Amino acid sequence: MGKAASESQTKQNYSQLKPALDTIHGYAEQNGLQAQILRRIINAITQPNSLDLSTQKHLIKSLYPKDKVPSELIIITVGSLGHGILKASVWTQQLLLEWVTMVYDHLEEPSILSSLYSILFNLLDMTTLRAGLCHLLTIITRKKHVRPFRIQMLRDLEQSVGREPALMKLMQIFEEYAPGSLNVGKGTRRVPAFSHPDSDWGERLQRIQERAESENMGSALSSDLSRSLRKEVERGRLETLTERSNSLGEIDSLENLVTKFEDIRVSDLTIADLESPIVQQYLLLQPQEASVEGIDRCLSPLFEHLETLTSGQDISTLVSEILEKLLTYTRYSKTLPNSAITFFKTYLPRWQGQRDQEIILSLLLYLPLRSFIGKSSNSNPSTSLMKSDAYATILQPLEIALLAFTDTTTTTQLTLLIFYNSLLANWTTHLLSGSTVPTLSHSVSIIALANHVALLCLTILTTSPTQTTISTILTYYESLPPLLHPPLSVSIPPPQPLAVYLLLFANPSLSTLSRLSSILANFKTAFELPPAAADNRDPAGLAIPQAKSSDQIKSLNAALIDTCNLFFRSRAFNGGDTHSLGCLIPTSVVGPLSSYTSALDPPQPLTGLFSLSHHPMLAALNIAAFREMEDAADEADPGVVSVRHAGPITQKSLAQLGRDGGVKVSWKEYRIAVLNWLEEVGAEGVGELGRATLPGLVKKNADVVAKNE
Repeated sequence: MGKAASESQTKQNYSQLKPALDTIHGYAEQNGLQAQILRRIINAITQPNSLDLSTQKHLIKSLYPKDKVPSELIIITVGSLGHGILKASVWTQQLLLEWVTMVYDHLEEPSILSSLYSILFNLLDMTTLRAGLCHLLTIITRKKHVRPFRIQMLRDLEQSVGREPALMKLMQIFEEYAPGSLNVGKGTRRVPAFSHPDSDWGERLQRIQERAESENMGSALSSDLSRSLRKEVERGRLETLTERSNSLGEIDSLENLVTKFEDIRVSDLTIADLESPIVQQYLLLQPQEASVEGIDRCLSPLFEHLETLTSGQDISTLVSEILEKLLTYTRYSKTLPNSAITFFKTYLPRWQGQRDQEIILSLLLYLPLRSFIGKSSNSNPSTSLMKSDAYATILQPLEIALLAFTDTTTTTQLTLLIFYNSLLANWTTHLLSGSTVPTLSHSVSIIALANHVALLCLTILTTSPTQTTISTILTYYESLPPLLHPPLSVSIPPPQPLAVYLLLFANPSLSTLSRLSSILANFKTAFELPPAAADNRDPAGLAIPQAKSSDQIKSLNAALIDTCNLFFRSRAFNGGDTHSLGCLIPTSVVGPLSSYTSALDPPQPLTGLFSLSHHPMLAALNIAAFREMEDAADEADPGVVSVRHAGPITQKSLAQLGRDGGVKVSWKEYRIAVLNWLEEVGAEGVGELGRATLPGLVKKNADVVAKNE
């Protein structure tokens, strides 16, 4: 009807259209309009037309959405705002802006307004729209929107139009996220909160939405609870600073926070307040027990209501908003409230692994170490994690959800690995900060999680050994030294031999070889440290275990010996050495491979093909290092080097070179020089491993002098 009217070439009289408009309005008021009908009406209003203002106002008042409002309609509406001959009249724009504000709670994607933030903000110079724009912007403004250029624009606007109440309220929100940037606290303390543009219209819309939701879900009670929860979540980005007395609500600056610190209560906090920098500062200054208790007291009822809504109820948007605000507080306080942990225990088993994945994983990084202590503090680390309540109720459902509802298994496994790496890092920081005295139970829990992660690393390596997965695994092992070394000295298991061999051969690169060598050298150094005095004890009086288990020592020795046999000893795949595993290559395979390489022209012994001078990733660097030695000797004594080594270099060929008139260096000097040269080009890990395992390579800074007889 509206579209036909808009195409009319003559001005239509409102009285002539009123019966049809009343019919449309009456139906919309009772039943709501489908998205396609809303789109037709909005297009009719926003495109050039001949409808008078009364008709357009009547149509806009009829825009009751029956379901969630699609983002497309919001884009069309926001696009119609502003100056231009093809734009709707300013009065129509005012009405459309009010409509967007009133349907904000019912958007299909609330984030769409965040995407349109720049467009809305840049329209603040329009006098007729400024009040409505400020209202909408105060609702959608988040920390990411507060930028220096916008702060300056608000300053300039204040100078040109004065201290308009709506503008002051928006500036107050900016000041909340960037204290001291606008200095509006004292002048806006009594600025009233924005009122709803049309509360009766909003109530009717709420009834339409609830009725439609009840028809779809069959649960009118849950709809009431969802509505009350949403009001609690969204209450007061405008009310927080104006309507509460004797509480954090009146604190609009750090100066006021200091002045009224003793009289502040946290009993009336809402989830929305957790984003406030003033609230965060207050909670940080409070004793941790008191602030955590206050937060838990405020959040517990909210999470309890959420649990009643998760069955058969579409509350994903509500959960997203709550978790996002909770993450802001958690990152600031480094503490995950107990009420949130309790909520996750019931929510994760029903979670589908995709929505809010980043937020949920970020929150779970702050799980306290104490929650992973098994039922028996003296249990085997390999089973301690499985016995802990946190694993059974949080980590295991998390893993199941991520793996069951994602398409790419390897990507999910990497996500879990990065998560566990960050979780261990947080625990390490917590223990090193002295906030918690390390106990036997803590050590056992950390070892148990490390064992679990080691299996995950091995799974990734056997299924998808790409450069990305290998780098992520190496990053995990590189983050462990703070746990391995004093004062913690936790007996973290070293990389399993199979994992080491896969890292060496599956997808080798110079970076991989260097990083892996450095990791092995680090573990060797940590394992050789004498047990520290164990003065930290658990409640049962048991000292933190400092000695490494025999299985860990055997595992590390196997990886060290086989790696050194490859790089430094030209004994690749030799399983005859004590503790060596021959890289787990069966002798039935080694024999034919050795016969093949010996038949090459020139013959190449299989045992030396992975040494410094033969390894595909190291050979070019090795000969380049030796060329520098030859050049240095020739510069020192021109003509002394009559023969240059063609490569690859072996102990035998190096001795022959000296006899033939080439540079004269010992085998030891040559290897030290190559390791030092590798270090200079960024591959220091190979040298670290060599010096940690072979006594003859300990002279890192030895001067290598080329001599000629």
